[in-house]
Amino acid sequence: MKNVLRKEVPYLQGRYMLLVLGAWIVFLMEFLSRSSIESTMTWTYTHIPAFLLNTALITALLLIMTAATGRTRWAYWIIFVLIFALSFGSGVKMRILGMPLLPWDLALTGEGGDMVQYLHNIVNLKSIIGILVFLGASVGLLYKVPHLASRIRGRERAILAAVAAAGIAVVFFLPSAVMKDAFGVEDEPDNQMKNVLDNGLLLTTVMNLEHMDVNKVQGYDSGKIKTIVTQINTPPSIAGGVAPPADNRRPPNLIVILSESFWDPTLVPNLKFSRDPLANFHRLAQEYPSGWFLSPQFGGGTANVEFEVLTGNSMRFLPQGSVAYNQYIDRQVDSLASIAARQGYTSTAISPYYSWFFNADKVYKDFGFSKFIPIEYFNQRFVGPYISDDETANTIISETEKTPGPDMIFANTMENHFHYWPGKFKENTIKVTGVEGQAKGLFETYAQGTQDADKMLQKLVDAYSKKQEPTLILFFGDHLPALGDDYSAYKDSKYITGTNDPDFLQKMHRTPFLIWNNYLPKDQSKLYMSPSFMSPYLLDKAGLKGTYYTEFLKQQYAKTPVIPPKDHDEEMRINEADLKDYETLQYDILFGDQHAYNDAGIKDKIINPNFLVGLGPMTVSSVDTGANAGKGTDDTIGIKGANFPETAVVLLNGRKLATTYISHEELKATVPGGSNLSGAWNLAVDVYDKNDKVIGGASSSVNIP
Repeated sequence: MKNVLRKEVPYLQGRYMLLVLGAWIVFLMEFLSRSSIESTMTWTYTHIPAFLLNTALITALLLIMTAATGRTRWAYWIIFVLIFALSFGSGVKMRILGMPLLPWDLALTGEGGDMVQYLHNIVNLKSIIGILVFLGASVGLLYKVPHLASRIRGRERAILAAVAAAGIAVVFFLPSAVMKDAFGVEDEPDNQMKNVLDNGLLLTTVMNLEHMDVNKVQGYDSGKIKTIVTQINTPPSIAGGVAPPADNRRPPNLIVILSESFWDPTLVPNLKFSRDPLANFHRLAQEYPSGWFLSPQFGGGTANVEFEVLTGNSMRFLPQGSVAYNQYIDRQVDSLASIAARQGYTSTAISPYYSWFFNADKVYKDFGFSKFIPIEYFNQRFVGPYISDDETANTIISETEKTPGPDMIFANTMENHFHYWPGKFKENTIKVTGVEGQAKGLFETYAQGTQDADKMLQKLVDAYSKKQEPTLILFFGDHLPALGDDYSAYKDSKYITGTNDPDFLQKMHRTPFLIWNNYLPKDQSKLYMSPSFMSPYLLDKAGLKGTYYTEFLKQQYAKTPVIPPKDHDEEMRINEADLKDYETLQYDILFGDQHAYNDAGIKDKIINPNFLVGLGPMTVSSVDTGANAGKGTDDTIGIKGANFPETAVVLLNGRKLATTYISHEELKATVPGGSNLSGAWNLAVDVYDKNDKVIGGASSSVNIP
């Protein structure tokens, strides 16, 4: 017996340290995720089962990596780097957006990476000290503590890998009810912030893998859909029973503008502004329908609010923290764009950001738009790091002037996008009192951008007030701005006490909207709704025909005009059963067989076959080769055509030339000396995105003597 112990004790001593190392990495993970050593320590002793499960998962990963490399220390540092990246990223996201990193965020690597450049102060002294202490302790555990087995050999590697994989599988496949009964760990997918704070980042991540796919709605089939649709009775108009103009004027232009992070900072009682940053909005709201959305987002996730407004679908029925455009739009989906297009409208999407952002180029096609104008086709007028709101207004006006018939335009803006640190704009001309320090600068920067959004609104109102075309404009905000870490500016100004504020949802998720028009009687209606109910309201207001779905949304609006996150159902008196038909119809559209589309005759008929990205079909009509082209000296050639953007690049036989934009109809390019281009030229005009990918262009063949 003694001989056995002599052999086994050193063996166990050499491997128990893997469990210690696992616990140590969990501690680091939670510290980086929570950005607080106090919160981390409190969690470890108040949520012991969750701490142990996280430790078991990390230890299992260490065992798998040790089995793969055969070296304990290598395995530790590899896992350390991976966990550091995950937890640090989650901590940054939690501080800015109040939402942890989720598995489906992997679908947003491009979008997230592009926004990283605007992050400030993401590493503070406390974090640096904590990381250095952790690294020092890690070195001590790995290289100074005796008994640690630095290498694992032979069959043991395979055994360790099998044991670890089995352990991870048990946690992953363990039913939620068993997890709750056995360990007191409750999966809370409808409140991901609470989920990660109670259960730890790694365990929450593993449990969330189950929620990446949307489960089939119980009872869903063609018969169920037919029953729901049959029961839809055409309800009264929710926009006041507006009929088409009696004098047979053409249908109105329908312009929908999502103003980035548009909100009313004058709502903060303790703040005073040197002038009203929303003077025009406030004045117009006294004369036209206006109100509030309960936004599903805070600080980011613009695409989800856009998704609700354009399609009538609700983020309520998708996993919290998901992004519909990147994860779930892979088929044709009826929208305001396609509904208007079937009634003779030209539907155009406008975005002063990259064509690939949130899969916009693919999504707008699936929504039935005929054209998408991204930043690559804008006049490059920037205010701060983004295209100015004024230039977005110019693009909207220009597009409605091109077409003989009515236009449906959806546009979003970027000027007032995150970040809000002083220095973003050339000068903050609105001064804020009632708060000091960092919050003062954040509010002043935000007010400056909000003022320009307000000016954009007035510019559009002025432009369409002068036009003979009837026009209806929806101008709305998508979410409140992220002003500092952990809502710091909101807390410093006493607007909220924190996430435990009893009015947190109403204060931090309500965004304003205004519906202006130039042809209807004045209407001072005050509204409060979820964004998904706006499309039937607009169709009613414009006197346009809706669909079975917009008619259903009218009925749903009458029952539940505001649909909150599920964890607020009780306080807002929401009955889940009242939303079941809504969820079923949405499932049919996004994940099912689109039975209702088929019955309505629109299935697979939503996409415009002539959809394009750009100002219009780009063409080259003529090329002036210049007197010296191909003769060994520099020369300038002129290219004439149509729909050239400022960013267009001329290529000659595949070689990029220095290009000068003259107008949408003319470019000039410099042919370098010594090119020897006599004979046939292959001339192209291309447009590139940020990743140097060609997203549009035109070509022509030219002969040089």
